[in-house]
Amino acid sequence: MINYNSASYSMNCVNSILNKTNSDLEYEIIIIDNNSNEQDYDRLNHFCKGVACVSLIRSRINLGFSAGHMLGVQKAQGSYIYFLNNDTEFLNDNLRILYSFMESNKSVALCTGQMYDSNKNFKPSFNSFPTLRRALFGASLLSIFNPRKYPSRKRAFTCPVQVDFATGAAMFVNFEKFAEVGGFDTNYFLYCEEEDIAMKFKQAGYSIFLIPEAKFIHHVSKSTIRDLRIEKEFYVSLFYYHKKYSGFLEYKIIKLLHFLKNVKRAYKGANYLKISLFILKGAKMGNSLRHGQKIALGDR
Repeated sequence: MINYNSASYSMNCVNSILNKTNSDLEYEIIIIDNNSNEQDYDRLNHFCKGVACVSLIRSRINLGFSAGHMLGVQKAQGSYIYFLNNDTEFLNDNLRILYSFMESNKSVALCTGQMYDSNKNFKPSFNSFPTLRRALFGASLLSIFNPRKYPSRKRAFTCPVQVDFATGAAMFVNFEKFAEVGGFDTNYFLYCEEEDIAMKFKQAGYSIFLIPEAKFIHHVSKSTIRDLRIEKEFYVSLFYYHKKYSGFLEYKIIKLLHFLKNVKRAYKGANYLKISLFILKGAKMGNSLRHGQKIALGDR
């Protein structure tokens, strides 16, 4: 998991893993601190020293989601890796359930559990790929006409179901298959990593599943504060994804649709107009937040 100025969430997440996971399952917990402030890091470091199975790696620069996790991957020893947001909390023996499913289904590269919000209300933990078809018609309408390809995100499933991609908050992956496709694309800083890794798995012939029996809370957006910079980062990642996987015409149409959507909402506030202009200028990867991160000198 990655920590960025949110030690309380990280500690709560670790405790939920320790409390809910069957003691006969061997695992390690690796936390990447993405250059948090000293106070937050010191709190987390003190906590981790008291838990034998936890390793804390301090990065001197905020690497974002993809590169931060890839740093942790270099230390991981298990046959499976669970990429877990630090603002999540297990409701049952999540690890055991997902591990058992993956052991019995060798063609599956990634799975996730059923997500709930802070009040334990059902939340969808998967989605369909961000295609032009989905942009035009919406996932809800598509699920009516083709529920097998587009499972409904409004219902709670009781049995495993194959999906396009799983929430980035909780991705349980086969390490060997993850390595085979090259892991996360570290050009992504904050968004679309889950779509990208899922597309890599799909192209390699592997599948992705939702396992409803495994349940967890995601205190959504608690570790990331949304502002104009974060909104811009979403479009940087989204259009980078489409450049990789969509045809030229599809890419242009999707870009136009997002431009028009934000123009339409401009009456709600100036930021929508700023986003529209940002999209019009290309929302290029060079505008990503990852290029503005500062290196902490620390103790040398």
